[in-house]
Amino acid sequence: MKKKLSIILFTFLLPFSTKIYGQSSDLEGNEYIYHTLDRMEIKTGITPSFFPGVKNYKIKDIFEYSLLLRDSIKSAGNKDVFDIDYILKENIDWSRNFVDSIQYQEICDELNTGKKGLFNMFYKTNSTFYSLYTNNFFMKINPVINFNTGNDIENKNIYYQNTRGIIISGLLDKKIYFYSSIYENQQSFLPHIERKIKRDYAIPGQGYYKKFNSSVFKEVQAYDFLNARAYIGFNITKSLSAQLGHGKFFIGNGIRSLFLSDYSNNYYYLKFDTKVWKILYRNIFAELTAKSREEIGYDTLLPKKYMAGHYLGYMISDNFQIGLFENVIFSRGNHFEFQYFNPVILFRTVEQFLGSSDNVIVGIDWKYNFMHRFSFYGQFVLDEFRLSSLKEKNGWWANKYGLQLGLKYIDVAGIDHLDIQIESNIIRPYTYSHREKTDSYSHFNQALAHPLGANFKELILLFNYKPANKIFIKAKALFAYKGEDKDKYSWGGNILKSNKDRPPDNEGKVRNYGFFIGSGAKRNITQYSFDISYMVFHNYNLFGNVIYRKDILEFTDSDLNELYIGTGIRVNIDNKSLDY
Repeated sequence: MKKKLSIILFTFLLPFSTKIYGQSSDLEGNEYIYHTLDRMEIKTGITPSFFPGVKNYKIKDIFEYSLLLRDSIKSAGNKDVFDIDYILKENIDWSRNFVDSIQYQEICDELNTGKKGLFNMFYKTNSTFYSLYTNNFFMKINPVINFNTGNDIENKNIYYQNTRGIIISGLLDKKIYFYSSIYENQQSFLPHIERKIKRDYAIPGQGYYKKFNSSVFKEVQAYDFLNARAYIGFNITKSLSAQLGHGKFFIGNGIRSLFLSDYSNNYYYLKFDTKVWKILYRNIFAELTAKSREEIGYDTLLPKKYMAGHYLGYMISDNFQIGLFENVIFSRGNHFEFQYFNPVILFRTVEQFLGSSDNVIVGIDWKYNFMHRFSFYGQFVLDEFRLSSLKEKNGWWANKYGLQLGLKYIDVAGIDHLDIQIESNIIRPYTYSHREKTDSYSHFNQALAHPLGANFKELILLFNYKPANKIFIKAKALFAYKGEDKDKYSWGGNILKSNKDRPPDNEGKVRNYGFFIGSGAKRNITQYSFDISYMVFHNYNLFGNVIYRKDILEFTDSDLNELYIGTGIRVNIDNKSLDY
């Protein structure tokens, strides 16, 4: 599969990339930048050239949009200027590849970012540990550190994370860009994540792992795992770009995505983006893993399955955009179903032509900014449905769909940089599941969309506040009501299980009706988290956090109460809280 994708990409597409169309790498997982771009779009009404709901963004697009924003907010508060200057400093090295030398020097002087650096070699700009630039080659290297530790007061246990890594990105011959990151991790997890690991044989967001015994925290059960992400890409034409690599994506404007999220492990993919006028069309073709290494053993080839996806986004106006999504998961032994390579056809048409029952989902999303303060967004995903059963409200098991509604409110009550986001997610039982367990909407035993899978209601309140330029406060409240499996039957909450394993009805046959959100063993989740950080240097952050979680599951004695207090340091990496 990988050889075929590589041959298709380079044999047929590379010869056409003879011109230079502003090549740049993608922005990878910088939550501060994503939030800044989002709030500035709402606040200023200035529309970016990229689609905010389709990550990841090109550094070139971000840099040019930030320059435009900077010109428009010179009279605004100094916190806004600081935010935009941070983005420009973060990507100033890349800008040498798509702005002329005079403009580059002017930007450096204005940002006060050009300097001799440490030993005239390191940190010549604020954001880059080491960079190399010649006429035909550009490369930047940054270290990654995330060390934190704390105590769960309720369970009297110590938890820690020790992550070290490196990020390398660059440009070859001003035509081909590349990115690579490698993280080495030793980490222990709070009880609610530990329970998920044992159930699914997978660490959220990770792949292969092994048990680890620390020489410092000797009584702590921890895991050792490696995470690597890499890709190469180029613009084939001014409107069409291609990328081949190992990673993941996020489609949506919310905290969660019902389409495609970054919750799962990385996967091998081929991606095309077509940007014409106010339209973005994305194609993703990927090779996935149907199970995890820990589930099937260490000396067995992991079973493969595949994914093909389309996303069509359209900016109806400067403040309103809409998108259509279609994705299919299928398994064919050891080969891709090449009819799904058609970049524009509806997958249901292909499915019917093949006589298959592959797992197809479709959806629509939207975002509407108004009053320079608010953004209303949402997603609707549809797996299967029967109209007559919807009208009768009889809980037919295969009425499978989900809905997301969200609202963002920036500078609440006129308080600068106090932003609130409220989001609700509802997904019916058996959504994303399939009759064949291997064809569930998952990868490496991890959901490709919402981390909770299906059969739940969720409400999230997110608060972001910046009282000073280098101080960041984030607070989150999460409430979820979910139906779990019971009596060894699938009640539609665990998407990794076959939907044929439904409980029996009164006559002993497989049950078809009476499935509603919360069916099965009822689980109630409440979680509050608070994170405060201080940026000592550019992307060097000291932080402290508090997490309180209460997790109650009906018919069991496995209720969880957690109260974690911790502190640590982060360098060139976000703090992704595992709140699922």
